Amino acid sequence: MERLTKRDTDGQAMMDCQKCKADWMGKHGKPMDSCTALYCRNRLKDRIAAYEDTGLTPERCAEFARADAEGRYIVMRDAEQKGVARLRELAEADKDGRLVVPPCKAGDTVYEVTSRKTISEYRVKAIRVELFCTFIEWDIVAGFVDKSIFGVPVDEIGKTVFLAREEAEKALEEIRNGNGNL
Repeated sequence: MERLTKRDTDGQAMMDCQKCKADWMGKHGKPMDSCTALYCRNRLKDRIAAYEDTGLTPERCAEFARADAEGRYIVMRDAEQKGVARLRELAEADKDGRLVVPPCKAGDTVYEVTSRKTISEYRVKAIRVELFCTFIEWDIVAGFVDKSIFGVPVDEIGKTVFLAREEAEKALEEIRNGNGNL
């Protein structure tokens, strides 16, 4: 991170003025509060405000700088409790096998490599979690329906159904060259 301040040989904090190319110690002949270089003062003000928004004391920041795994735990503990609680909830759901992260969302476009060696385009209507699979419901946009008018299981993504047209074209080319199969 770029520092806005520096320390003089006696430890005094200083800041260079970017507007008049002088430092705050008086080399430009004006005290800090009467300097017309508002750019520098505003830049400093914004950085200090960002630091103060963290709510951390300088001592606490120093602890974090020296921290190892325990320090990272302290950061998480001190973070906004709502966010940490949500992360914990998601981690537990994942561990229990209750977390489903769909590969796409309603409104996305997916591409199916058909048995006729063409690419059909579909708009995702919904994603359903069923007893034995997660199912992507779709509406046809272009091409023709090859396997199902209703949609496909999520595990078809990357095999016959693709999230990007380029991926579908690559798979289709492999099929045409005899290196892939449907």
